[in-house]
Amino acid sequence: MSHVYIDNQKSLLKFQKDNADIKWMGFDTEFVGENRYNTLLCLIQIETINGSYLIDTLALESISGLLKMIEDPNILVISHAGVNDYHILYKLYKILPKNVFDTQIAAGFVGYRYPVSFQKLLKKELGISISKSYTVTNWEKRPLGKKQIQYAINDIIHLKDLYESLKAQLEDKKLTKWANTEMERLESEEYYVRDKYHEARQNKLMKNLSTRERVFLMRLYIWRDELAAEKNKTKEQALPKRLLATIVKNIKSGKEALKDNRTISNRTIERNWDAFKKMFDKAATEEELDVAQNIKFIDDVNDEMALTNEMLFILVKQKCEESGISQSLILQKSQLSKAQFGDTSFGFMKGWRRSFLGDDFIKLLLKPGTMKMDLKGRRCIVDFTENTKIKPES
Repeated sequence: MSHVYIDNQKSLLKFQKDNADIKWMGFDTEFVGENRYNTLLCLIQIETINGSYLIDTLALESISGLLKMIEDPNILVISHAGVNDYHILYKLYKILPKNVFDTQIAAGFVGYRYPVSFQKLLKKELGISISKSYTVTNWEKRPLGKKQIQYAINDIIHLKDLYESLKAQLEDKKLTKWANTEMERLESEEYYVRDKYHEARQNKLMKNLSTRERVFLMRLYIWRDELAAEKNKTKEQALPKRLLATIVKNIKSGKEALKDNRTISNRTIERNWDAFKKMFDKAATEEELDVAQNIKFIDDVNDEMALTNEMLFILVKQKCEESGISQSLILQKSQLSKAQFGDTSFGFMKGWRRSFLGDDFIKLLLKPGTMKMDLKGRRCIVDFTENTKIKPES
């Protein structure tokens, strides 16, 4: 298939010159992320009105000119499931796209389940069948094989037509504004930067720990991440997650207590004990105390509340089915109980999702109670009784 392969600065400069005035580009990347902390970007595929381009990032010293094009708000960047691609660019180069249309997100607003595969979307929208058998091929290998090149090109050559098809459907359903708002999140730095305490907050072990132990676990997660980055290993290779609970529960009893625990090797203890002890003994900062003391947990959800949440979720699914917007774009069932017990960080609590769900649903959600159904002939009567006893636990 016709394309331009770019593996030197001269040809990259020519690409930039030839495409200086483009209004759109199809964009995709191929990378290797296994067994390393830093993802290896191997190839960038670009489609423009002037043709298909494969940019060999392993062979180029700099791709700054291309990055400026991706950052240019005057160039529409069309991708499918582009979040991973943009995350890599942010992590490696600290850049963000400025004018994004993501076909996977758009599809979620016009009747497709989210996330939908590129292969399925192409078949349904354009009647085009492509193979995805090279998804996990070795993109480090040089030279690239013919089938690898074909695969890489297939990921970009249909993006413009897909964009036109989905854009028309969004306009017809009057959902363009909501879809654009969702896509704009891909242009925000906050979308790619995670709270450094995120992993610790999500660990259920935190609920049964003292404040000092919580702070230690928070530090342990950060130390694990930094060690993985330093050695360019996965976090699991740096320190298996299953060992964190063992370390936290035994750290107060000292090194010998850890060595007596058969679930952790003496080698791991000897190599890291000084770091563990230093983290445990160091006084907590105000920031750490604030995080450790204000984590919200879900109390045990009783049968009545579980049934109520099931019914609330069915209401959401029905509303999504009627609108054609994928339920996965709105909320997950697990988020209902968390929101009821004080977590207001979820996207459905604000913005276009709240507009879609409506204030009545949000009020119902934030005042948990009991729902009961009764059949009256051919009618189903739903009754809701507020429960004021449920309070968030801090």
